[in-house]
Amino acid sequence: MSAAEHGRYLAFELGGELFAVEVERVEVVLESAVVTRVPKAPPHLRGVINYRGAVIPVADLAVRFGDAPRSTDGGASTVVLQIHYGTEPVTIGLLADHVHEVIDLDRSTIEPPPQLGSRVEDSLISGIGQYAGRFIMILDIDEAFRPRGEPRSGDTYSELR
Repeated sequence: MSAAEHGRYLAFELGGELFAVEVERVEVVLESAVVTRVPKAPPHLRGVINYRGAVIPVADLAVRFGDAPRSTDGGASTVVLQIHYGTEPVTIGLLADHVHEVIDLDRSTIEPPPQLGSRVEDSLISGIGQYAGRFIMILDIDEAFRPRGEPRSGDTYSELR
């Protein structure tokens, strides 16, 4: 299978559901990072960690999806990855209940997310595939952290009004 026919993703679990992000975006998985809370931060931003001498924000996508916050007292992993925040590349950490492995998914088997019935906002999911007999949601990680009011890629001015 050629690179154009398949994609490599890091699979992780959040709230009992499987998610994946493109492996090219992932820098490292930290098993036990101490998260320091930042006062008055949005609820989905759980705090910051020190990663290679830099302070990076740590997000809890479960809160963004409307679930209870993940514990930062151990057991949770932090997936450190690169996102595009506005026009800037940003390093961010994501809390995950369990990180599985890097997987290959045949792009032809990834389907668009259904328009109804998902507890996760449709715009956050770029597709749904299957892994180990379960559905896996491929995250649009840039959309998950797109600043409010910023146009999505492909949006036109008239679509935003």
